[in-house]
Amino acid sequence: MGETDFGELLRAVRLRSSLTLEGLAEASGVSVRAISDMERGKSLPRQGTLAGLMAALGLDESERADLLGASVRRGAGTPRQLPPDPAVFGAREAEMKAALALTDGASAGGRHAVVAAISGMAGVGKTALAVHWAHRVADRFPDGQLYVNLHGFEKSGWPVEAGAALKGFLRALGVRAKEIPRGTEERAALFREQVVDRRLLVVLDNALDYEHARPLLPASTGCLTIVTSRSRLSALSATDGAALIGLDVWSREEALAALAARIGADRCRAEAVAAAEIVDLCGGLPLAIAVVGARLAAEPQASLRRAVREWEAVRPRLDAFTSDAHPVDVRAALCGSYRILPDATARFFRALVLHPTPAMSAEAAASLAGVGMPKTLRYLRELTSGSLLSRDGEGLYVLHDLVRAYAAERAESEGDDLLGAEIRLLDYLWHNARSANRHVSRPPSSAADAPVPAPVPGVVRLEFGGRKEALDWFRREEAAGRAVLRRTADRRLSGRLVDLTREWASHPSLARH
Repeated sequence: MGETDFGELLRAVRLRSSLTLEGLAEASGVSVRAISDMERGKSLPRQGTLAGLMAALGLDESERADLLGASVRRGAGTPRQLPPDPAVFGAREAEMKAALALTDGASAGGRHAVVAAISGMAGVGKTALAVHWAHRVADRFPDGQLYVNLHGFEKSGWPVEAGAALKGFLRALGVRAKEIPRGTEERAALFREQVVDRRLLVVLDNALDYEHARPLLPASTGCLTIVTSRSRLSALSATDGAALIGLDVWSREEALAALAARIGADRCRAEAVAAAEIVDLCGGLPLAIAVVGARLAAEPQASLRRAVREWEAVRPRLDAFTSDAHPVDVRAALCGSYRILPDATARFFRALVLHPTPAMSAEAAASLAGVGMPKTLRYLRELTSGSLLSRDGEGLYVLHDLVRAYAAERAESEGDDLLGAEIRLLDYLWHNARSANRHVSRPPSSAADAPVPAPVPGVVRLEFGGRKEALDWFRREEAAGRAVLRRTADRRLSGRLVDLTREWASHPSLARH
């Protein structure tokens, strides 16, 4: 039997019960349109809908059995679309605990559909967490699991459109191709209708942004939807109550455990120092550790110490994280995040590679890029939202080592004026240190306050309201000031370095350096 058989049978039993479409709709709670579509062979009911219809029709056991048999979707089994569970998974205990708590909320059948959004930088393990979580709880969703990779950040630049993903979902749920509407909104409405009485788990992997994911969300309270994205889907939290799970890189201990799972704990223990250096070279990034782990696993006799020496010498640095044994490399993953940046934001991002420490202030970033603070704050928001930057507890912006290496490659290929950026950073540190020192280490009438050349255009100048503000600035920029003085060797900058050294040496906490 199929939709036509069910529709004819439903109409027959309705007429025998002397009910109009409106009467059956009122008695069953099912809309007139839905009943009409069933009777015309356009759709089949879900289990809850069918139960309401049979109760309203007052059928005997034989009639109930006939109607139930006719309602079975032929050739449309329960969808089981999840990718395989990751062979190596670990170091996400806190996140899994939060994930399982969310699953309990979906299983309890609350008032709202449960949505979780997992975000983080490229290669941090979002898909691994989502798929592992889905496998852990799949048995709680008896109507199946739907999965789609939306390819939001693929190097090709062609994400899967929401309408195409919805078509795949509808086909998996038994909707015939000719019944699937053309428009995305209409497909989304049909999808929500199809799942209204079902308990489904839906994984939307690699969504580009909020607009990309939202049409694919089921509305049923019995569904759990897991979305992964490099974008922070805060809008999804605001509009759909999504729980936000942010992933960071692994700690050294977590990364060592993951490396040991791939190449063997005995091998890591035998060369413990080298193993620690390997995960440090990877910056704790799960994808990087997976790639180097695959290379090491392919050479079980290779020395870890030798591998470290070889990888430290590799230039460009990201070449160390490619492997024929792994389908994705770090450079390709970062390219996906970079390619969607607007041109101005991309230029700003490339300028940040000249900052000498991983964490930087917004004012230092603005000076490096030579743009004003309003634009800088907008660019920083875009980069943070896209997980190319993060923020630490002090509010500084953090550039991961491997992201820095990628940005440096792009800056070189684009021919950016890196010397100009370095001059602006030195001027930012020098001129603002002079201003701060008026409140910290010398009186305003000091001869050291004689007129000096103005900073180059694009440098942020700060006004300090007193000693505390000046000391706070020195504390915030201390690591950058030390690193610049230690790192910069370009003779064209020697005059600025001497001036900067004089200003920073007068600060008590820096004089000993």
